[in-house]
Amino acid sequence: MPRHIAEEVMADASKHSLLCGVTFNNGFESARVFCVNANDEVKEATFSDKTAKFFWQCLRATAVSGPGVDCVVRLVVPLQSGYIVRSDIIPLRLQDLECVKTVTSFAEPLQTFAGEGVTCSDCSNLEPLFSVAVAGLILNVSSTDTELESPTIDLELENRLSLTRILPGPAQHKTLVLVDANSADPAKGGNGSGLYFAAQALGVKLVVLSNANHWLEEPQYAHWREAFIPTRLTNPPEDDLTEILLESIKAYGKPIDGIITFVDSKYASHEAYRASSLDEAFDIASKNDLPYPLIVKPCDGWSSERVSRVDSFDQLSAAMKAIDESRHGAEFVMEKYRAGPEVDANFVLLDGEVLFFEVCDDLPKSADTNGPSLGSLNNFHELNSVYPSALPTEEIDLLRNSFLDTLLEMGLKDGIMHLKGRVDRSSVDYEMENGILDLHPRKSTGSEPASAWLIEINPRPLGMTGSQIVESTYGVGYWGLALLIAVQDRSRVRALSHPFKDGPQYHCIMVFIPADYPPSCEDLYDSEDLCADLLSRRKDLASHISRSGCFVKRGQKVPHPSTGVHRFLAYFNVFSRKRRHEALQLAKEVRDEVRYSFK
Repeated sequence: MPRHIAEEVMADASKHSLLCGVTFNNGFESARVFCVNANDEVKEATFSDKTAKFFWQCLRATAVSGPGVDCVVRLVVPLQSGYIVRSDIIPLRLQDLECVKTVTSFAEPLQTFAGEGVTCSDCSNLEPLFSVAVAGLILNVSSTDTELESPTIDLELENRLSLTRILPGPAQHKTLVLVDANSADPAKGGNGSGLYFAAQALGVKLVVLSNANHWLEEPQYAHWREAFIPTRLTNPPEDDLTEILLESIKAYGKPIDGIITFVDSKYASHEAYRASSLDEAFDIASKNDLPYPLIVKPCDGWSSERVSRVDSFDQLSAAMKAIDESRHGAEFVMEKYRAGPEVDANFVLLDGEVLFFEVCDDLPKSADTNGPSLGSLNNFHELNSVYPSALPTEEIDLLRNSFLDTLLEMGLKDGIMHLKGRVDRSSVDYEMENGILDLHPRKSTGSEPASAWLIEINPRPLGMTGSQIVESTYGVGYWGLALLIAVQDRSRVRALSHPFKDGPQYHCIMVFIPADYPPSCEDLYDSEDLCADLLSRRKDLASHISRSGCFVKRGQKVPHPSTGVHRFLAYFNVFSRKRRHEALQLAKEVRDEVRYSFK
């Protein structure tokens, strides 16, 4: 195994006889670990709370493994001097690794390491071993013959950790201004915490500018931000927004390294027609000879709320009237509808160079012409996003080249770019086969070549749950990269844009569970955590679920989809290491097994 990947620390039971224990003072803080060797010599070590907790996990694993099964531990020890690119980089890259039971990072943000190796001549002297380690792994070992497991583990570690984890020189502390922290409170089902966790792991301090009484002002979230400056932000923005932001930054009173927002306009991000009244919409449709069907969506939108496919003027009128101005403003856009396979295409750009690119398939929604029938839903609410895409290689290249040209023409050379598009006249299309909807070769294709159809450009990472699935599938964290690009930390951007050496680790599907219930019910959710319920009932499915989350609690009001408000009840990231078809089968079974009720 290459020495730059990791060093293995493993006590051979035939050569060492150790009695180990842990004493605690205030939880895992300042825990003391002691070992008694065969000569009754006692050696003590004072560990940090992270290393003490890991050592406790090691002891527990030894106790529950049973006779004849070793507990094997590896420590990841950097052999280069410098600072760590991201304190949680080892757990991030080892997500869902079958041969690893537990991964714990010992590193602090921007921590420096001397790059000195270790020896195991005295395995009872634990303090120097753990003091130089960046992370610890407890392995899944099926027998006492650990040598049989080692080649597989070595190959996996080389695949996943083949990126620069330690950079030379002193670390540069950065402060970033975040404008409009518009994600929902995590205590109320919000899923935006990943942004703040990434900032902490990177050592980037966030100064938040948002409206007063935001949940980030609350004391329990103080450690997520350097400062919170109440700032008047409106939709649409006021003419003096620049002056408002400058005043807030001056109020902070300290140097900053960048400013960023993740709020964007649907109209400004793609080619479309903008209107704010029915008369204006009808005039645009007539003058530009727009053919039906059309797509109508609010300029300020999210979760595909009030995105409608309209096939006539009457439907256009209904779609416009259905937009909730209090949530999305009065302005909306109209664009042509294309029926080809829909995709999310995501770029990591630095100085116009593509550092990372991936495409996922967005399976047809209930409002698509070939969409599934799903309860009372008839909208563009996401249902399944499949990673990686199954489009032909030449069509993936077409999307990459066409969309990249558009980005560069618009001057977008740096950042995480989340684009939505379709492949017009694709050689594949969605068909139902044995109850599974997936891409299949078209039975007949015209003479015209396929073309890339850009729906919208979002100059930000895709939603938090979507970014999680990219992290686990490819090992690339979009939100952390977005922060680093904003503060121009180019060295770390390049280091952290490397996916796994061998490509995506599995086929993974983000299964969205949208709110749906009989209109006769009240809008009160009347179940417990539906994810926990499924995981406990179906252990076989649980082994194929990377992450999941329930966004609602019993007694919470959830609008019916007929109101135009789109709410996810939950999501599941379902994977198969074998093939895409199995992942789709598992995703269907997960959706079918979800249980919840409304009253």
